[in-house]
Amino acid sequence: MNRWRWLGVVGGILLAACRTNPSAPGAGVPVGPSAQAVRSQGTEASPRTLTVNGVGTVRARPDQAVVTLGVETSGETLASALAENNQRAAAVLDALKAHGVAENDIQTASFQIQFEEPRDPQTGRPIGPRVYRVVHVYTAIFRDLEAVGAGVDAAVAAGANRVEGIAFRIGSPDRLAMEARRLAAEDAKARAQTLAAALGAQLGPVRMVREVSFARPIPVPMARMAAEAAAVPVAAGELEIAVEIEVTWELR
Repeated sequence: MNRWRWLGVVGGILLAACRTNPSAPGAGVPVGPSAQAVRSQGTEASPRTLTVNGVGTVRARPDQAVVTLGVETSGETLASALAENNQRAAAVLDALKAHGVAENDIQTASFQIQFEEPRDPQTGRPIGPRVYRVVHVYTAIFRDLEAVGAGVDAAVAAGANRVEGIAFRIGSPDRLAMEARRLAAEDAKARAQTLAAALGAQLGPVRMVREVSFARPIPVPMARMAAEAAAVPVAAGELEIAVEIEVTWELR
């Protein structure tokens, strides 16, 4: 009788140890409803998402014109060709400044010295004096578009015999770019709302935003003009800034 009593006491002690010792066999294993919660935790479905692209475009008139023009001279000596080029170039720069172009807005684009030596096509021997050619090309930024036509005319009259073109641009496009981004966001949201409604869902929080592309305004060039042209008509038109973004929403 005492032996069975001692076995019962030992069994009770072992059962209590299993309940209080996490490392004991079977310890920490939930039973009943809590076990079901643990098993279902790893199989929870990922939230549904919707990804769309939005485009925002802003058009604006340019506020600057970049004129490329220069002076080309030639002579039988380099000194004579260079001296004439310097004299005519100085007059051209004075004409540009007189029509509102700041000195800091005038820059040398290229400067070349070349020579040609006429030769007999059959013998290859020189048949005439060597001719030197000097070409000095400038870029000038007009910040007043109303002065471009008259400024180019004055430069040609002063001695510019190379007018390579005019390119219009926007001096500070950052503000317009921000507006294009705002329009792109509105466009993306409108598209997403339409798609979500068609799917019987609603938009939740935004999970990701990415700027796909940003197209800065490209300067619009005018055709190369002859130096002997009369009054130069200037039409600036408009430039375009475009932004495309990609947005991902969580669906409810």
